[in-house]
Amino acid sequence: MRVSNSMILRSSQQRLQSGLQGIDRLREDISSGIRIRRMSDDPTAAAEVVRVGSSIRAITRFRQNAQVGTMRATAEENALDNLTNALTRAVELAVSQASGTANAQTRVIAKAEVDQLISFAVDLGNTRIGDDYLFGGTRATERPFAVPANVAAPFSRLVDASNNPVDPSGSTPIEVADGKYVTPNHNGTEVFLTTDALESMRALSTALGANNVAGIGAALDRINTAISNVQTLIGTQGARSNELDIARSNLDSLELTLTTFRSDLRDTEVDKALAELVGKQTLYQAAMGATTRILGLSLANYL
Repeated sequence: MRVSNSMILRSSQQRLQSGLQGIDRLREDISSGIRIRRMSDDPTAAAEVVRVGSSIRAITRFRQNAQVGTMRATAEENALDNLTNALTRAVELAVSQASGTANAQTRVIAKAEVDQLISFAVDLGNTRIGDDYLFGGTRATERPFAVPANVAAPFSRLVDASNNPVDPSGSTPIEVADGKYVTPNHNGTEVFLTTDALESMRALSTALGANNVAGIGAALDRINTAISNVQTLIGTQGARSNELDIARSNLDSLELTLTTFRSDLRDTEVDKALAELVGKQTLYQAAMGATTRILGLSLANYL
């Protein structure tokens, strides 16, 4: 096969262009700090970068969920503390009005304060977080409680499809990690009805209005039990808050690990790239010199 000058020229140009492209790529890697800008640069590493990026975006979503969960858990803890305070005040009133120094008039005055405590507790049951009612359960867009018009009416203002009263129920768990869900707060039934917080204070109000000393004593026992029930919920909420805090801490740690891994895959090792750049520049200069000598040959050089 005859090797012509044009073939030598074309081959030399290709080698020089390839070397120059390698130098330009290293310069771009060093200046940008990123060595993978296209999938074709390193398909295996680029696929890992894409996978890690997806995981980091999921972590961002999980962290947002955990923050919302923490906010809801904290709001319930505050509501439970206030409910405990209201029940404690009701106990104080019951104790004072069950004594022999109390009379019908003082009990009527105490009843008015207990009624205010009931209204306050109902307002706690209608606590809102954004557009949702904290204790609404699966019907979070509807106000769950109302002060009943009479002692026989329920505190819940929710109704079913047949317009029958129903209590707030259910919950909405939030995802704080892949496949891990946490329920950040209780529903209204669990906090205000199952604990007997509202009904026990209503029983006290009724007994005070009727000047019924025995009824006041019975209501006092119910309220003390309700306080104990509420304290149990406070303990549960503390555990949930801890679980959410741990989830957020785990997410921070995982994000740092993934970010570091992605950086190792994608980012330029500047010292290594600089050394490689110097080597390629040296080779390129040598190739330029060799090409110049080769292309400078003529028939006269062989004679």
